Amino acid sequence: MRQPTRQRVFLTFAAGDLALARPVTARLVAGGGLALDQALTSEPFAGERGDFIRASLLTRLRHCTSALCLYGASTAGDEWVRWALGAAAELRLPLLGAALPGDPDHEAERFLTRLGADIVPLDGDMIVAKARSLATRRVTRALDAASIVETLHLMRHPLR
Repeated sequence: MRQPTRQRVFLTFAAGDLALARPVTARLVAGGGLALDQALTSEPFAGERGDFIRASLLTRLRHCTSALCLYGASTAGDEWVRWALGAAAELRLPLLGAALPGDPDHEAERFLTRLGADIVPLDGDMIVAKARSLATRRVTRALDAASIVETLHLMRHPLR
């Protein structure tokens, strides 16, 4: 019997929520239904390496079947998370949002729903099921040189 394909999900959360997100991501990985492409950086958004990081994240987003935002108290103010979710929406990736334990961040939830994200409970099985159901609507491209040319171009130039 053929096992279902693991969905490649772009995972984003605010660096300030790392302590809350770490056990959640460990449970998601252990569940086996998702291959998580985690995006977390402590680089300043407008820093010297910002363009390079955005190009790299965009390339990774293009090869995912959906995007998941684990949102908490720090999400609304995190420029990287907001950029990644906006880029995922522009690529028409299905978006999911799940609130981390603690006080819910209503501003982040409103931002997610404005982008068209489905808000799901913080339950691994439900997240996997929703990611699978949404991914059937999207066909991903195979990785080729043309899809990473912008990243390769930026890598040629030294960042000082």
